[in-house]
Amino acid sequence: MIISLRLALRYVFSNKKQNFSNYASFLAIGGLSIGVASLMLTASIISGFEKIIIEKLDLIIGKGRITNIFNQSFNPNDDFQNTNTSSLKLNRYVQGFSMLRYGNHAEGILVEGLEILPDFINSFSSDSLNVGEIIIGQNILTKIDSEIGDIIYIQSFQKPSFRTNTKIKPFKIVNVFETGIQEYDDILVYVNINEARSLFNYPKNHISGFILNENVNANFKNQIAYPYYFESSIDKHSLLFEWINLQRWPAYIMFGLIALVGLINVLSALSMIIIEKSTQIGILKAQGMENIVLRFIFIIQGGIISLFGSFLGGIIALIIIFLQTKFMLLPIPSDIYFMDQIPFYFDFLTYIYITISVFLFSIFSSWLPTKYISELHPNKVLKYL
Repeated sequence: MIISLRLALRYVFSNKKQNFSNYASFLAIGGLSIGVASLMLTASIISGFEKIIIEKLDLIIGKGRITNIFNQSFNPNDDFQNTNTSSLKLNRYVQGFSMLRYGNHAEGILVEGLEILPDFINSFSSDSLNVGEIIIGQNILTKIDSEIGDIIYIQSFQKPSFRTNTKIKPFKIVNVFETGIQEYDDILVYVNINEARSLFNYPKNHISGFILNENVNANFKNQIAYPYYFESSIDKHSLLFEWINLQRWPAYIMFGLIALVGLINVLSALSMIIIEKSTQIGILKAQGMENIVLRFIFIIQGGIISLFGSFLGGIIALIIIFLQTKFMLLPIPSDIYFMDQIPFYFDFLTYIYITISVFLFSIFSSWLPTKYISELHPNKVLKYL
């Protein structure tokens, strides 16, 4: 085993000029590194896209929300006592659809009244809103051609009845936000929770539900008593995440074929190296070296090529990820992809999986051409030496 390792290292890192084994090994390493880098970048983009979407949704709607299954308001002090959530930090909210009016502009909006504002709203002096204040999305601000400080009007039409008139309330724009997810930037606005109750004719202390901003275990859903239920941000946007998972494996297969080409290069390089070294193999066999030891030389060489190719591919992927993160070289339209640049997330565990897979396939690819060694007879290759 030791002699096989020494000879394998010699064939890969030989200092002799015009050494075909050396050139073939480095070309195989280069081809494999490109394949590994492509596969790693694909995995990083998919993981990065999913990670950023989850982070954005968690900031906007929390880790999840507890609501009434009939979409009715409720008094948490009276109706919610039978649900085991006393140990959790819950943010109460009131939500409903309304019409925003400013000048001759009218836009349908989703009004959300909160006790505590979400963390993604920056440059605001307080974590809550006063009566008469509103925070709207940048897209809405552009559509209605207004600016911070203007007075806008919100008309409620969610619960019209003969007993309650449709309410129109004035609000002063005190801040704007931009999440990058057009679904929310186009309709979502924030107001004081008491203003929202008044706007939608909610009884005193009634709310639409709770926002949960901390991780919970998988059994948490079962702890919520009927008629309430818990819906996580992933559950709420399940179709989006199903689409991400649907795209994952075809992308892995497509870019995995590039890595497969690199493995074929390893097989081809070793085949040509074995042919080139036929005379040396014949001499070693004539001196009594067993076939299994000779085969191990080239199998180990294939393993060395795969390890160096995987390492170099990981370095290439890290460099591209750093450049993209630092300089945003690859922008994308935010109204389609929920972000303004291609996201990358280098998952070290995924890199380890790819490296192990490439190594195992390289060992198998290296084993195939070594069968020629068993068929090689010293008297034939040394005949004209």
